[in-house]
Amino acid sequence: MTELLHTPLFGLLLTLASYRAATWLYGKAHSLPVFHPFLVASIPVVVVLPMVGLSYEEYREQIQGLSFLLGPATVALAWPLYRQLRTVRSVWKPVLITTLVGAALAAGISVLLAWWLGAPEPVVGSLAPKSITTPIAVEVVRSTDGFVALAAGAVAITGIVGALVAGSIFRLLRVHDDRIRGFALGLVAHAIGTARAFEYGEKAGAFASLALGLTGLVTALALPWLWPWVAGWLFGI
Repeated sequence: MTELLHTPLFGLLLTLASYRAATWLYGKAHSLPVFHPFLVASIPVVVVLPMVGLSYEEYREQIQGLSFLLGPATVALAWPLYRQLRTVRSVWKPVLITTLVGAALAAGISVLLAWWLGAPEPVVGSLAPKSITTPIAVEVVRSTDGFVALAAGAVAITGIVGALVAGSIFRLLRVHDDRIRGFALGLVAHAIGTARAFEYGEKAGAFASLALGLTGLVTALALPWLWPWVAGWLFGI
């Protein structure tokens, strides 16, 4: 049994079993956001690892195969987007404008708030890509001299919070258009928000996928180029 703990099989079984149990609970709770699988599935992992004496670093190595699949899974979101291509073409101008404004606000608000609260430059740089999906954020944060682990954590928290509060905000603002709900979730809450958007329907999921991809692209291209200027302005470097 001890030998099993230090093999990839243990990490994979723990992760998949936790996620399967979380999806079952999510269904039983009638898709209540607070029981979102991404949030609930992390609890058994957090509890079990210290109990068996397995470090997070070793666990992360064990599930590298699953982490690798994040990239192909993101690319696979192009299929529902293709099915909604005619609808997307009809609103391409609002989509582009919203992407540029939304990506700037998503990064800008987190950077300015962290700076205002006195966070050091590496921490501020780690939070800048919080609204793009993890595979892209991990690469982008290297150009801001931030911490990869902190950036990944910020991305996860952003997605969870977005998925939790989106429904209430949509009801408060009386947003019923699946295009708007999906695009907002994909832009702000990346992959987790996109998974939530698919619960509204294929159209919402397609627009969330579009927002996820465009926001990641804009941020990946603009942030490394703008960061030296932003850091110089904020920290006087």
